[in-house]
This record gives sequence, structure tokens and C-alpha cells, in this order.
Amino acid sequence: MRKTLLLCLVALLMSSCISFTPRTEDETTPAVTADLEQDDAPPPRSRTADVVERVLPSLVNVRVSGLSQSVLGEETKGQGSGVVIDADGVIVTNYHVVQDAVRVRIFFQDGHDPVDGKVVGTRSDNDLAVIKVPTTGLTPIEIGSSESLRLGDDVIALGFPLGLGGPTVTKGIVSGKNRKLEVPRDGSDGPLGFEGLLQTDAAINPGNSGGPLVDTVGRLVGINTAAAGAASAENVGFAIAIDTALPVIEEILAEPAEERAWLGVGIAVVDPLAADELGLDREQTGALITQTVSGAPAAEAGLEAGDVIVAIEGETVETPDDLTRILTDFDPGDTIAVEIVNADGTDTVEVTLAQRPVPPEE
Repeated sequence: MRKTLLLCLVALLMSSCISFTPRTEDETTPAVTADLEQDDAPPPRSRTADVVERVLPSLVNVRVSGLSQSVLGEETKGQGSGVVIDADGVIVTNYHVVQDAVRVRIFFQDGHDPVDGKVVGTRSDNDLAVIKVPTTGLTPIEIGSSESLRLGDDVIALGFPLGLGGPTVTKGIVSGKNRKLEVPRDGSDGPLGFEGLLQTDAAINPGNSGGPLVDTVGRLVGINTAAAGAASAENVGFAIAIDTALPVIEEILAEPAEERAWLGVGIAVVDPLAADELGLDREQTGALITQTVSGAPAAEAGLEAGDVIVAIEGETVETPDDLTRILTDFDPGDTIAVEIVNADGTDTVEVTLAQRPVPPEE
């Protein structure tokens, strides 16, 4: 019995042993080979790609700068899309893309250099805005008819969503016509209601706003404007039907907003706390510059956040409202003397006013 147990133990020990043979230096693992061939022939022509190629020169990226509400804050930035409708520089986008912007810069897809644009007018109730740029020789998009669309017709959305760095193309169908949509807005007013919208399952994301929705031959049939909340629906986007948008665009062009002189600053009341922070007398009055816009008249003249405007052309400025009221007496292009106070004392700066980039709605 003892002999049998001993033999089992020896067998168990021997079975648990593993023998390793050292690899010599000239031994290598054979490479795995595969015969890979690449076909560089282009795929068959895509009708969608042909349409996109036709429309891209009319697509623009609308980048905006605004002023934050915080004291001594920074410029805010955002972007959306737009579409050229006239070769001499007329562009359509959404109102909410340019709302509260103090600078609007347009980037083209046809080789033209970026330029600053002027908002000719807006209609918040229709979520439309018209921008004019000092650039000619642009490629206007061909305008189609939204009424002629049928449920299920293919449509293509173009724009610059989510800050991805370049134009994005999505494709879908006309999912619905004459839709109504309510969009929440700031303030005590109720939601803003839109009617006569096109519904599509082509993906429309933040940044697509203001871009074109086109039919299968590249004609503009809608202006992309909104997407349903992700929590409530999928593949539900909306565009302003071009048949609804055209009369509004023509009205804006026929009755452009009044030109307003613009200094390019954010302003606030000089309260005792701000005065202490800036090293000023606690009784100091005026319009405190909280921010300046790069490239705007104030910044170009050397005014900075922390300066307090106390007079314009000799007229006393005691509050921000005084500054706003006094500026209405001047026109874009006028040069004015701006008296300021800061921690270094008092100074007078010459500022040439510009036109306000986005006029307020009357």
C-alpha cells in the first residue's frame, strides 16, 4: 500500500513539471503574411455627393461673439450656419444664431477670405436674420419650393454642428409638413411659437441652425432651425419652410434696421464695491466698462475693462443709461471724445464709432 502511494506521488509531481527549452539567438517566430490589395478606383457616382458638391459653395459658417453678463467678464463665443442667397453678399441664418451678438464673422466654403458681417435685420418671431458682407462674387444657392415637397421626399441638411471643425452633411426624408413648435425663451414672456415648419429625420444638431435644407437637386427648401429634445424624441428636426421664409427675408431687405452708432463695450453701474476694487472714490459715478469687444471701436482706441466713462463730447455721463442715450445722437463713423476715469487718473480718448453689428428689434 505504501509503495502504491509513493508511486502515485511521484507520478503527480512529474506531471506538474513543465520543461522549457531556451531559444537560441537565431530562432525567430515566423511572420504572419496576408495578401492585401487596395482598389483605388472611385466608387460609383453618388447623387447625394453631387448635390453636396453643388451646394457647399453657398454654405457659410457664422461665428459670433457676445458679452457675458458677469462684471469684468470675457467675450462669449458661439457659432451656427448660414446660406448665401445673393452673389453680392446677402446671407440668411437664424435669429437665435446672431441674437445678442456684438460681432458676426463669416467663414466661406468657396475660397473667399473670412469677413465681418453686418446684420441687416432680424425677425425673432420667425427665427430669421439677414446678414450682409462686403464680399462679391459669391455663389448663391438655387431656391426651390417647400410646397412642392411630398411626405417621404429625400432632403439633405448641411451645416456646422457641435464645433466639429468643418461642414457636416446629413440626409433624411420629409417626415412632416406644416408642423407647429413651441420653443422656450428667456424672460417672463411665454414660449415662442412657430408654424408651417418642415419636419425631417435628417440629423439637425446645435450648430446646424441657419444652414440649408435642400432637395435632391440642391435647391433650398428650408432653413434648419431646431431639433426636438433628445429625451422626448429621436430623429426629429425642424426647418423653416422656404415658402414661409421668403416673404420675411424680402421684408427685411426692403426695410433694413436703422443704423446705430456702436462703441463695443459692456457697461455697468459703478457701485461702492466696484469702486473699491478699482481703486476709485466710492462716490464715483459714470458707466463702468466691464468688457470690450476685440476689433470694436473702444478696444481699437485703447479703452479697457475697469475704465469708467464720465463724459462724451463734454456731456456728463453719470449712469450707463446716460451713455446709451448720448450715443443715439451720433452716427457710425463719427469720432467722439470719451473722457474716462481709472486708477491712474483722468484721460480723454478719441474713438471712431462703428455700426452696431446686430441692431435691436424695434
